[in-house]
Amino acid sequence: MGIGLSAHGVNVNRLPGWDKHSYGYHGDDGHSFCSSGTGQPYGPTFTTGDVIGCGVNLVNNTAFYTKNGHHLGIAFTDLPPNLYPTVGLQTPGEVVDANFGQEPFVFDIDDMLNELRVKTRLQIINYPTPDHGQGQWQAVLHK
Repeated sequence: MGIGLSAHGVNVNRLPGWDKHSYGYHGDDGHSFCSSGTGQPYGPTFTTGDVIGCGVNLVNNTAFYTKNGHHLGIAFTDLPPNLYPTVGLQTPGEVVDANFGQEPFVFDIDDMLNELRVKTRLQIINYPTPDHGQGQWQAVLHK
């Protein structure tokens, strides 16, 4: 089983990550696949009963995964826009329950969002603002 993201037009008869413009985390080996049939070691394997989450940060264009509520780290960077959630199954009888927010997530996404807000706020507060005089604030704010 592979869980990931794919652009429009990607072959959905293959696991996500194997084809160009697709990204996936595969349960059999725990590897991440980025538009290639060759994976990179990423996280633990997963199987029946595990809850796998896939999150996308649209601010910095990264994707991360979670397993049973534990953050596994960033899997992909520099993601293109307009990707779609993708699940690839290979074994007859495999079943997937998808949660797009209709139920609470196992992973505490609210806590992660709060951490990102605090980090962003601190970057804004600590941004160096040279004293250019009264008329120069527009240029500083624009920068």
